[in-house]
Amino acid sequence: MYWSKIKAKSPTTGRLLRIGLGVFLLALFGYAMIPGVFFSQAPVGRVNADLITLRAPIDGQISFGDAKIGTRVTRGQTLAVLRDPPERDVRLANLQAQSAALTDRLASMDQQIAALEPILQRLGGDSRNFRSAVIGSLTAQVAEAEARVRQAEANARLLDAQFRRIEPLAEKGYASRADFDRRRAEADVAQADLAAQRKTLERLRQEREAADRGIYLTDSYNNAPYSQQRRDEVELQRLSLTNRKSELEAERVQVERQIEAEQRRRQQMGEAAIVAPVDGVLWRQLESEGATISTSAPLLQVADCSRIFFEVLRDRRTDEPLSIGDSVMVEFERSGQMVNHKARLVGMRGDQDGDRREFAISSTGTADQLRWIFAVDFASGARADSPQTVVMQPEACPIGRVGRLHLTDSLTDRAIRKAGNLFSSP
Repeated sequence: MYWSKIKAKSPTTGRLLRIGLGVFLLALFGYAMIPGVFFSQAPVGRVNADLITLRAPIDGQISFGDAKIGTRVTRGQTLAVLRDPPERDVRLANLQAQSAALTDRLASMDQQIAALEPILQRLGGDSRNFRSAVIGSLTAQVAEAEARVRQAEANARLLDAQFRRIEPLAEKGYASRADFDRRRAEADVAQADLAAQRKTLERLRQEREAADRGIYLTDSYNNAPYSQQRRDEVELQRLSLTNRKSELEAERVQVERQIEAEQRRRQQMGEAAIVAPVDGVLWRQLESEGATISTSAPLLQVADCSRIFFEVLRDRRTDEPLSIGDSVMVEFERSGQMVNHKARLVGMRGDQDGDRREFAISSTGTADQLRWIFAVDFASGARADSPQTVVMQPEACPIGRVGRLHLTDSLTDRAIRKAGNLFSSP
């Protein structure tokens, strides 16, 4: 009876075992083939890196080196060279030609000013001679006028005395009235002549004083002789040339300073090398070979291999179980083997962020999705229980490598992943 009961239960146990095995295989197949349906904790992401944009430090023509897009570059490696464009040489040549022209003009003005010197000296001598002659003539005229004044004074005194003598005689009747009137008229005329001679003397003295100051009051001289007028004109011309010479000298000094600045700039910045700031990958070339570039223009983009990270797109509306600093596992495939690496959530970014940084690979995310950024420990893939596992070193710079994110690293999760790896391996 007992053995019959056991035999009756055996078919049920076998079916249960087969059903359990089928469910396990189905789950394993689902994890390996369509894990996004069966295991939501394994979204797909990729390795990414920050981009560094290299800009032109000077104006010039760009010449790129031998490095090709997508190749590895090392820190300090020359990626491009900027050289002054040919028009810079034209500018320097124009400045030098302008300086030479100013020098020639200054030399010409020096010759003109020098040519005016003998003319000024000759006219100055003529003016001094004329002045001396005029002063001498006026001095003589003043002396003559003084003599005439003294003569007029003497004549006035004589006639005045004669008039005073005849006046009492006329009153007593000893002299005729006609003689009395004639003597009085002669005395009055003598006084008038004396006054005229004194006025003439005063005028001549004023003319001599004016001549001493270089002013000539006669109408024929127009306040100065022709030689003096001509000398003033030549002196004015020389003053104008001197002022223009000073302006040209100041202009030449300014041009020479520009030449010195241009030469100094060409010595210091005539050529500039664009070097890789970090070890990375030459990601993009933004200008063509031989193009003329202005200062601060973007030239190249380098993916920074020292700042690679694992990036996963997640829906904003999903209740995410992670926060900054949490650890997860990232699974990569290399050489046909699956490698697990520890990762730590270091940031969350959105496409709508105002300070969004450039990434080497732009993921196609929407406004409702967040970018989970994980720092990956690429050396954590080596396990004691799997010595054949290939470890992905950071210097390999695996930008674009696709992997899966596992939110947990429990014993069960590791067993399921290991079984899935074995099932999916060829």
